[in-house]
Amino acid sequence: MALIMATMVRWLVNNLGLMLLALFFGFGAWAISTVQDDPIVNDRITIRVVKLGENLLGGNIWTGTVPSSIAAEVRAPRSVINKLNAASLKLDVDFSKMTIGDNTISLAPKLQMDQVVIISSEPLTAVVRIERMVSTRLPIRISVIGTPALGFRAGIPTSIPYQVTITGSEEIISRVVGANVIVSVDGARASVEQQVRAYARDANGEIVGSVQIVPETVSVRVLMEQLSNYRDLAVLIKKKGQPSEGYAVTDVSVDPVIVTVYGPVEAVQATKGYIETLEVDINSAKSDVDEQVGLDIPAGVSLVSEKQTSVRVHIRIQPLMGTRTIKRKPVLIGLTSTYSSTVSPDTADILLNGPLPKLNTLTDSDVVIEMDVTGLGIGVHQLTPKVRVPEGITAQSVLPATMQVELSSGNPPKIVP
Repeated sequence: MALIMATMVRWLVNNLGLMLLALFFGFGAWAISTVQDDPIVNDRITIRVVKLGENLLGGNIWTGTVPSSIAAEVRAPRSVINKLNAASLKLDVDFSKMTIGDNTISLAPKLQMDQVVIISSEPLTAVVRIERMVSTRLPIRISVIGTPALGFRAGIPTSIPYQVTITGSEEIISRVVGANVIVSVDGARASVEQQVRAYARDANGEIVGSVQIVPETVSVRVLMEQLSNYRDLAVLIKKKGQPSEGYAVTDVSVDPVIVTVYGPVEAVQATKGYIETLEVDINSAKSDVDEQVGLDIPAGVSLVSEKQTSVRVHIRIQPLMGTRTIKRKPVLIGLTSTYSSTVSPDTADILLNGPLPKLNTLTDSDVVIEMDVTGLGIGVHQLTPKVRVPEGITAQSVLPATMQVELSSGNPPKIVP
């Protein structure tokens, strides 16, 4: 037994090198095979940046640029990189732990995974500034721009409310010296009321942004006062004559509707509040009248603008609408020579609507009653008459609404329309 053990020990000692060499080559073959199946590569992955604690800043705000994601270059087996991309990696940035002032935060990713080496990433840091939110209440300064109509001047503007609250960071609010609104009175003849947006301004009059203004808009009113030696007068059209019979004036317009005069206070105040045009002749007119007409200027005053010595007058003249009743004998359509016919009653009353001038000049051929007997056989038939009228005329009713037509054999009598 001792001899056998000695022999085995001697064999192990003599072959140990060969055994280790075989083990080495076996491990190498396995490693090469593994690398070929899942090679180690360099690749870029994206890591999402998640902002935490923004709602825990209390009365403070933060400014700065925190990226929504960072890019990292890593070295790892392809299968591991695929898992990283599928895992939707994230990096948390906690605002609740930041202090007033500038805070430099690290964006370097930390991956707790074997076989992963982070080569580089960007960006590496970000700076977040935490600032206190403050508010100030300031009166509104109203800037009036534009020039009122000649003869008017703007009064002192007012606003509702008269002040606003401006909220922003402590640094920004320190630059704010006032709250402004702008209102235009250009060409105004009456009081101006506008809803306008307020803005914050600094000492140089520049607009200050990144602030909240409550309310955002205010109601501004600017009273207009007319100077005593100026007066606005409504333009009154002076017509001469009447339209042709059967026609009427349906609308009158003038441009401009108001003109301004000036002069001595006594003369201006003595005006009637209106100014007439020279006569516009519409006698026997059957269509619209459109003319440039002069003004009858009151004594002692003058027109502010030389361009207003005349106005554009438009008088719409249209035919009067009316009704007329006429009688007509019906005309039979489709009556063949093999039939004779009797219509009862032999006439019908037609009530027409339309312009009176056209109604009064209708001829027998203008209005026709027709009844279609095509395909009807011998016997008595109740038919509804159809009325043919000119364009612009409407047949309101036909009496009777139906007429009796009796068809019999034989030569039909001549039908006179």
